[in-house]
Amino acid sequence: MATGQQTGWRSVTQGAGLLRLALIMTCVALHAMDVFVIATILPSVVADIGGVGFYAWPAALYITASIMGAASGGVTGGKLGLRRALLVAATVYLTGSLICATAPHMAIFLIGRTAQGLGTGLLVSLAYTMVRQLFDEAHRPLVFAYLSMIWGLAALAGPLMAGLFAQFDFWRGVYWLTIPVFLALLTLSRRALPQAPISSDTGKLPLERLILLGAAVLCVTVSGQSEIPGLRLGLILAAVAGVSGMLWLDHVAKNPLLPSRPASLHRIVGTGYWIFFLMSFSYTAPNVFLPLLAQRLHDVPPSLAGYVSAAMSLGWSISAFFAAAAAPPVQRVLIITGPLCILTGIIGQGVFVVDGPIWALIAMVLLTGLGIGQCHAHISNHAMSNAKPGEEALTAGAIPTMQSLGFAFGAATAGLLSNVAGLSGGISTETLTAVTDWIYGFALLPASLMLLVALRLVWLIRPVASRTRS
Repeated sequence: MATGQQTGWRSVTQGAGLLRLALIMTCVALHAMDVFVIATILPSVVADIGGVGFYAWPAALYITASIMGAASGGVTGGKLGLRRALLVAATVYLTGSLICATAPHMAIFLIGRTAQGLGTGLLVSLAYTMVRQLFDEAHRPLVFAYLSMIWGLAALAGPLMAGLFAQFDFWRGVYWLTIPVFLALLTLSRRALPQAPISSDTGKLPLERLILLGAAVLCVTVSGQSEIPGLRLGLILAAVAGVSGMLWLDHVAKNPLLPSRPASLHRIVGTGYWIFFLMSFSYTAPNVFLPLLAQRLHDVPPSLAGYVSAAMSLGWSISAFFAAAAAPPVQRVLIITGPLCILTGIIGQGVFVVDGPIWALIAMVLLTGLGIGQCHAHISNHAMSNAKPGEEALTAGAIPTMQSLGFAFGAATAGLLSNVAGLSGGISTETLTAVTDWIYGFALLPASLMLLVALRLVWLIRPVASRTRS
């Protein structure tokens, strides 16, 4: 572990830190690139192998499986050790990629996407665990800043790379590229991670809870494909019940997937988890429609419309780098100003999304990303640092699970509200204007709650900071 005496950017990459950082960034890069690539190549996929009736399912099954993989990261890493767990996760992802690369029809492609999601979910969860285990508290915000850069690069380069493959009628090449990445992961893990013995204390993987969680997420995802508002609402409520049931079963289990009391606002960990969920929930719904709104309301070319929403990733990366080295008193300020910027950005998007100007809309999207970047790393670090003894790996690995749940519920809510606004009846200026009223109006609720929970987190961490100074 790096020493806490050096806190500059160079100290993160000194000695074994460079290999460790490269390994963590590679794990996250696989997931980040996939998120931005699939939407670009999917038209070419269905044109080649058919299955247009299942157009939404490659993303739906991927999201569902990735959340299941992320939820199992703490248990898998604790039982197998980080190096073996990474090998398992990377192998599952590689298998899924090869299935996609050779798929003769959509049914096989969907199997591959499911395996990919399971592998990347596990990889991202293990990456967060590695941040906690391989870097001390002073260096973690710097590591998270590097990870934010991965998302920014993926948002900019992912659609371009995938577009080139699609343009040359070789969409399968995206998945063949996984082979060198897999070999790089193996090499980095062997050099950066010690070989740990297999533990017999963590018990078996709780498949029943993972299946319940997966079914709940699938209900959320499928709800976005239904055109019947009542069915959509029923599926979302079923998902809420499924997640609640999974949390209760996990609470009484001897081999939990999540740390104890993960939704408690009386604990720093639970409060941080709520912020991650509400943060993803608040900005996902508007982001789902931003490319469409930019094209239809502001005449942005389709090739550039995706970069309107990508401004958020750019803002995230920029502010993460400037905020990473903040002192503890400043961190507490950033934990409040971050959600405040997100709330302000969403309000601003709602103001400019219909009438423009387009540069003002992009500026508000950028502001939303700036808000995420200035607080995300510090909230993650506080959650990791305040984990109960024995729950360190579970606490770190569950962070991406909470974020992904927010993504899933945000996307489902966007689909439900757009249907209520009349989008299923046809795309017109009037219906798109109604959609923005519903989407941005609703997004204010989780964004406002996030700000309140952030104030609660700062209140909880103040005594910890006081004891540290004394």
